[in-house]
Amino acid sequence: MSVTRRRFLAATALALGAGFVASWRSRHVFLPWLLSGALAPSATGRLPESTRAVLRAAVLSLLDDRVEPEHYVDTFRWRAEHIPGALALYERFERAVDRAAVRAGERGFRAAGPEIRRRIVDGMRPAGGLTRARRILLDRDEARFARHIVREVFQRFAATDAWVLAGYDAWPGMPRAIARMAPLEKP
Repeated sequence: MSVTRRRFLAATALALGAGFVASWRSRHVFLPWLLSGALAPSATGRLPESTRAVLRAAVLSLLDDRVEPEHYVDTFRWRAEHIPGALALYERFERAVDRAAVRAGERGFRAAGPEIRRRIVDGMRPAGGLTRARRILLDRDEARFARHIVREVFQRFAATDAWVLAGYDAWPGMPRAIARMAPLEKP
């Protein structure tokens, strides 16, 4: 069966028009899903100690050794126990940074030197432009790590330790008298 040029162009225009209309109507569903790094619903639970240690090392790699990482890890622990999908994300993060450390010639992320760890987590910082587009289309986990782990660390830092490093006694919301107290020594 022979197709004339006119029929071919008409069928192509019709297909393009239908595709445009379908994409226009689905933009409210597909585009937000594509751009969001929403967590897939999964079970909540206790954060394993190995994952806590990796998250602690990641915090120290992102913020240097000037901060006490426990309140960051406590935030991740709470999220793992209460937000569906967070526990699975943190476990995937542990596996991803361990694989990256092994590719760099180390035994694992926690055993890696500070420069290797910093290089691994620096690649997961929130980004824009082509890097963000690559993450959205090709590596959704890396986009989720940037959004739900690295960005969370920086936001928590801005609200807490950045105030202390700027010279304040404590961060907003923390009573200054408690911040000034020295730990009790055992007799």
